[in-house]
Amino acid sequence: MSTDFERLAARDQTLAAMIQCWRERTDPNSIPGLVTTPGRRTRELTKTEVAKLAGISVKWYSKLENGEPAQFSDAILDRLAFTFRLNDAERLALYHHATGRAPAPRDTEPDAMAAMDADMQRLLDKMLPHPAYISDVAWNVVAHNNPSREMYPWVYERNIMRWAFLYPGAREQLVNWKESWAVPFLAQIRTAAAQYPDNEQLKKLVADILEGCPEAQELWDRHDFYEHPDGDIRHMRIPHGGGDEVPVRIMALAPLRNRQLRFIVAFHGV
Repeated sequence: MSTDFERLAARDQTLAAMIQCWRERTDPNSIPGLVTTPGRRTRELTKTEVAKLAGISVKWYSKLENGEPAQFSDAILDRLAFTFRLNDAERLALYHHATGRAPAPRDTEPDAMAAMDADMQRLLDKMLPHPAYISDVAWNVVAHNNPSREMYPWVYERNIMRWAFLYPGAREQLVNWKESWAVPFLAQIRTAAAQYPDNEQLKKLVADILEGCPEAQELWDRHDFYEHPDGDIRHMRIPHGGGDEVPVRIMALAPLRNRQLRFIVAFHGV
């Protein structure tokens, strides 16, 4: 009995140390929409800021960083992994230490992965310095160039729509979140769901968004349809931008080898 207790205590201590280390290494200026002041005393995220970005209370987050026993949902752990920009190995460690199990595997359409090759990646890289990425029919990001990693947090979550609706930080980065982003995003999802009614990933995406975002249910009931954002100009806040709003023109393309893929290029400052 004592051996089990010691093992659990050691696991919690390791978890607390990891969480604190990840928080202290995260640059607040790299979080779009998180306005920092020149006189800021700390160079790392505060507990209050992490809790806000993860959509939980400071008390709840403190339990995790202090190694106290608690039931942490996958949603909370994924939002924390996103906030700290954890890589796959670090996210795996977070899950193992917090829950004793691995996270659920990330889904991607097999056809989307089959369509990706070195030439497609080179085409993405040719878009420099503009951020560019490719997503599948369920908005899983299957490839991106380096500017996308710097500018767009959703490449860490790996699903654009989950990030936009289920992560509190998205409302800070996406200017006029409801009308300029949430409304057309949901209309796009509804259009894709009508085109691919048997796609299980799309079904799960819709269910997760409607369950996790109260505003999404209201907007979903409007029955809007929107095929693509090609040519749209919207506004975002970018990392290290001091909270300034930047106009972004969206160019949406599709490779003929797989028209379910979305090749998106963003031109900032237009």
